[in-house]
Amino acid sequence: FGVSRPVIREALSRLRVLGVIVSRKGSGSYVQKRADRPKELATIGFGPLDSLAQVRKCYEFRASLEGDAAYYAAQNRTPEMLLTMHDALDRMAIAIEQGIVGMNADIEFHFAVTRASGNEFFVAVMESMRTPLEFAVNLARALALKRPMDHLLTVQAEHVVMFEAIEAQDKEAARLAMRTHIQNACSRVFEGPGG
Repeated sequence: FGVSRPVIREALSRLRVLGVIVSRKGSGSYVQKRADRPKELATIGFGPLDSLAQVRKCYEFRASLEGDAAYYAAQNRTPEMLLTMHDALDRMAIAIEQGIVGMNADIEFHFAVTRASGNEFFVAVMESMRTPLEFAVNLARALALKRPMDHLLTVQAEHVVMFEAIEAQDKEAARLAMRTHIQNACSRVFEGPGG
């Protein structure tokens, strides 16, 4: 269709984040049946962040929301959901190697965890806060690129710990890993790599 591969990859990435498609390693991408969102939740929406205080509040809210989503993801995840998370981890690792931000892969990982919870309310709230979420993740990852490689590897390792806890169906470890990662991300944004 005259579209470059990076554009196609970006489109597929966004469709995966939205839960419209599921990718299977070595097989391709497939349209996924999706439950309709409740109308009440479809009207919720968070606008762009307009202050540093709001960025911090976004991280605080995410720690609770995504921590509990990770808890239920460890309980309810499927092999397909684990593949989606693992694919996002792989793309984050490639972004580190290439020295690029990798925001889409990071967000896709977090949305995959949320969808794996099996709770449409977690998913709806995450969707409603996509704009501030993208801003916060992009900011954190862009700052990370200006820091030593060890910093980037620490961020990646935090994601791997989350994945491994979910894969092992260790609900408490998954919750703790997600909360710790988001709290660490907030500290790294506001206090620097040693924060």
